[in-house]
Amino acid sequence: MADKTVKELADMVSKTASAVQQQLVDAGLPARAEGDLVTELEQEKLVTYLKQSHGQEEKRRISLKSKTTSTARVTGSSGKSKSVNVEVRKKKVFEKPDPEKMAEELAAREQAMIESQERAAKDAEDRAATKKKSEDRQAATLAAMRASLGSSKKSSDKNDDISTSVVVKKGGKTTVEVKPKEQPKKKVAATKPKVETAAERKAREVREKEETRLREIETETRRTQAEEAQKRTLEQMRKMAGQYTDQPAAEVRKDEPLAEGLVGDALEESFEKERREIKRGASSTSARGRGRRKNQDEREIKNRKNGLRSSQSTQHKFEKPLEKIVYDVEISEQITVSDLAQRMAVKAREVTKLLMKMGEIARESDTIDQATASLIVEEMGHNPVPVSDTKVEDDLQYAVDERSSNIQTRPPVVTIMGHVDHGKTSLLDKIRETKVATGEAGGITQHIGAYHVKTSRGVITFLDTPGHAAFSAMRSRGAQATDIVVIVVAADDGMMPQTEEAIDHARAAGTPIIVAINKMDKPSADPDRVLNELTAKEVVSEEWGGDTPMARISAKTGDGIDDLLELISIQAELMELEAPLDGAAQGVVIESRLEKGRGPVVSVLVKKGTLKQGDLVLAGEHYGKVRAITDEHGQRIKSAGPSIPVEILGLPETPAAGSEFLVLTDEKKAREVADFRTNRERERQLERQNAMRLESMFDQMEQGNVSFLNIVLKTDVRGSLEALLAALNELSTDEVKVRVISSGVGPISESDVTLAESSEAVLLGFNVRADATARRKADVSNMDIRYYSVIYGLIDDVKAAMSGMLAPEHREKILGVADVREVFRSSKFGAAAGCMVVEGTIYRNKPIRVLRNDQVIFTGQLQSLRRYKEDVNEVRTGMECGLAVRGYDVEDGDKIEVFEIQEFARTI
Repeated sequence: MADKTVKELADMVSKTASAVQQQLVDAGLPARAEGDLVTELEQEKLVTYLKQSHGQEEKRRISLKSKTTSTARVTGSSGKSKSVNVEVRKKKVFEKPDPEKMAEELAAREQAMIESQERAAKDAEDRAATKKKSEDRQAATLAAMRASLGSSKKSSDKNDDISTSVVVKKGGKTTVEVKPKEQPKKKVAATKPKVETAAERKAREVREKEETRLREIETETRRTQAEEAQKRTLEQMRKMAGQYTDQPAAEVRKDEPLAEGLVGDALEESFEKERREIKRGASSTSARGRGRRKNQDEREIKNRKNGLRSSQSTQHKFEKPLEKIVYDVEISEQITVSDLAQRMAVKAREVTKLLMKMGEIARESDTIDQATASLIVEEMGHNPVPVSDTKVEDDLQYAVDERSSNIQTRPPVVTIMGHVDHGKTSLLDKIRETKVATGEAGGITQHIGAYHVKTSRGVITFLDTPGHAAFSAMRSRGAQATDIVVIVVAADDGMMPQTEEAIDHARAAGTPIIVAINKMDKPSADPDRVLNELTAKEVVSEEWGGDTPMARISAKTGDGIDDLLELISIQAELMELEAPLDGAAQGVVIESRLEKGRGPVVSVLVKKGTLKQGDLVLAGEHYGKVRAITDEHGQRIKSAGPSIPVEILGLPETPAAGSEFLVLTDEKKAREVADFRTNRERERQLERQNAMRLESMFDQMEQGNVSFLNIVLKTDVRGSLEALLAALNELSTDEVKVRVISSGVGPISESDVTLAESSEAVLLGFNVRADATARRKADVSNMDIRYYSVIYGLIDDVKAAMSGMLAPEHREKILGVADVREVFRSSKFGAAAGCMVVEGTIYRNKPIRVLRNDQVIFTGQLQSLRRYKEDVNEVRTGMECGLAVRGYDVEDGDKIEVFEIQEFARTI
């Protein structure tokens, strides 16, 4: 919705400009003139206002309901198992968020964030201030201690007899003991004591008091220093314990060693042994257990090193997690119950129980979808991480893209599309100056052909697609693998169904279209009719003001082909087509077939890089080394660059047409991706078979017997096989269904004949033949092998065979009607009715109905039919007759209706 003026809005809604202006004002928007612009946001507001004014409310909630039905085997009380239908209903509600509420929540979240930041800043300021006060207080304490120690230095010599010992006891308690240092006794000679005077005694007392005071101060100082040292040691040990155990320091045990050296080791060992005995019940254990623990303790003593022991030395290496571990569980689109349980580190039965609570019965080997698995993971407290099933392929593609380099301009890839017999291959023959169309069966193309042509305007790669209705998948692949699509339309035939389909394929692929109006050399050519029909399909020529280039050509005479090539070159220049020349080659498989003596031959179109002989190629589900590379002429080449079609040999099987191929360097990675794709395809095939088996069982139960036409089909190329399988499946009806029990690429083998014989199937070969052993086997088994080279014949014969299996159609035809005028009764012959034939002819040997008041009351046979006294076989209109109905008595006024049932063969 782009910006528009008021006048344009009025023209869109078929209203006057004044009415739109009034609606804008009513919606709360500013008034404006007719030429003023209305933005996209204002247009949305206007539409919302108009919906509300008309009573339309916007749906803000959507409910999605799903129902799945499955069958479970349950064992009853009698021991017999029975089938139980299990129906699982799911309902998901999606609610559109309200912009106003979202804005309020966002504002509240921002306000909370601002407040939390302010609180954090305030807390940081408070912590800084507290820390500063603590540091100031510690500095003041240290200054006081230094001052007191400085005053006591003079008397330090006198205090040598005082010693302090710090003892750390169990439980973290600390005591400081101050003991006087023992001085060695000196021998004193026996002298006469000196008599001191009163002044000396007073001085001595003062001196003793001062020494006592200083001694107390020093003792207190040393005790304080010892306490602070112990606190620092404990704090360091708590920090170390927190680093090793990832637990906060407050939770560390305080069982520090009692002492150092051998004494500390012995004490620690005794306490540890006591704890073990208490825990294990050493008093009641046997002698053998005591001996085992003794040996273990001796080994611990031998391995223990001398030195300080911490509480961490006695802890076990593994510790039970304190909190539940939350896993990021990767969930693919389909996952088994056992794999899901393993990724969550739980037992599978826990997941099974949770599934049963949710209403789903599943075993460990059953698969569940991504949505159900996500609910299980969230319910169990983990984080679901949905991943794509193609993650392996995506990673591989990303790794290949990284190796690409040397980007250069590449040739354009042009696909020729259109209706059958409109001259597509003849146009390519004229450009290439070859005669491919004359060698095709029936004159129509039934494969995708790839050619690159060197013209005066550069190299152009052409893809020729079939135009028959059965080759819709081929045309779709051709449109997706190309840069430009050329739609060929016959000037004398106009638009046809396959032409319209080709246009739809090109639009779906987003590819530019160029129209080539062919057969302009014919007298009945009418290009204006073609232009009109293309315009109806919204393909407008540049001559008529559109954007689609068109060229009028003649593939027979060559007129206009130069103009067509010029248009292709101009379009390619506008698209600026580029591709890396170096690096791993990438591309698409155009076609694949199986040739005798060469093996699988794969036609590929290189999109990026350079494909070389000897490269390891991964195509679809198969991988192998390229043994040989040939161009469309069969010439051996060594390499192929971007936009060049080639044929390669070396793959073990024929890959599906349309699959991408990559060149890898790691064979292990190629094998991994190939196995992944093979398993995925097998699972899909099993799911389809199970679904088809279940659907067919229910169809047979509802509809009764259904006839099946079994077919064994072999074709020359993979693309034709896919087209034929799709066409045969479309032929199936409610009464006769086509069942292809085996299909493949390559000649008909003996195993195909054996399979067709055992399953009573029709053996069909499209552009292939049976080998010698298969022909001998078919002759012995008297089996007819049908060969076809044109798809028309194969489909028509299958239709004829299905028509023969249809039950005939029964139609009822009324032959005559007679009115009962009077009934005559006789004891010998019973009741006889006199009748007048009013319509058609009454036959004696045909079934009849008796009508009374225009209602059927009896259906049976005539016992006799007479005219006068003679028995007759028929009575015509306007004649009287007498008749008797076998087993029923008619009355006056009844009608006798004679009819017959005709069978008609049905066709498909």
